Order: sequence, then C-alpha cells, then structure tokens
Amino acid sequence: MRQLRFILLVAGSVVWLSGCAAEKPRLASVNTNPSPYASGKIHTEPLYYNGKTYQVRMQHRVSDGIFLVNVSAPGRRLGTTAGDGEIVSEVGRNAVNHFACPDSQRARVQPGSARPAANEGWDMRVKCG
Repeated sequence: MRQLRFILLVAGSVVWLSGCAAEKPRLASVNTNPSPYASGKIHTEPLYYNGKTYQVRMQHRVSDGIFLVNVSAPGRRLGTTAGDGEIVSEVGRNAVNHFACPDSQRARVQPGSARPAANEGWDMRVKCG
C-alpha cells in the first residue's frame, strides 16, 4: 500500500513538472522610456525659481537614459561663475524632477556636466534615478 502511494505521488509529480516545463515563458513588457517625453523631442517649460523666471529646454535621450537640458533666462543674461552654475543646475534638476521623472525617482545633474552654453544659458546632463 505504501509503495502504491509512493508510486502515485512520484508519477503525479512528474506529470505536474512536465506540464510546467511545456508552458511557454511570458515576455515581460518593459518600458524603455519612463519619461512622458518622446525620445529626441525637445520640450520647453518656464520655471519660476527664487523670484526669477527661467526657461528650461529638455531633450530626452532614451538610449543614454539622460536629459540634455538648457537653462536660459529670457530678457537677461545668466552669469558664468561657479555660484551661477549651482543655481542654474538646481533650476535644471528641479525642472526634470517635476516634469519628467517618475514619482519614485529623483533627478540628478551629472557631475561636471553643467557649463555655460555656446549660444545662451547653461547646458547640463540630468538623469532620473
């Protein structure tokens, strides 16, 4: 009697395991662009920070997982000192954080990427994460 139970248990396990092995794996749906902005498209937002208005231009580069950001100030020039860079970096970081990063992520300016732009404002690379 015990042998019969054991044989039935083993046979049932083999049938159950073979059924699992025959099942095709499901492919996970992965969103490679967690941002609401399409890759490569430029999006511009006004931003009011410390009593001043800035214009933030963002371009999401999905392949690199970064945003190319330009911060300018319509009607006035931005300074080019390290202190000015800290302020402008915070403006760019806040804009990406608010407009583009998923709720569970925070924007970070990549170290050394904030520089005065050749044309106007400051350019930087910002990443959500």
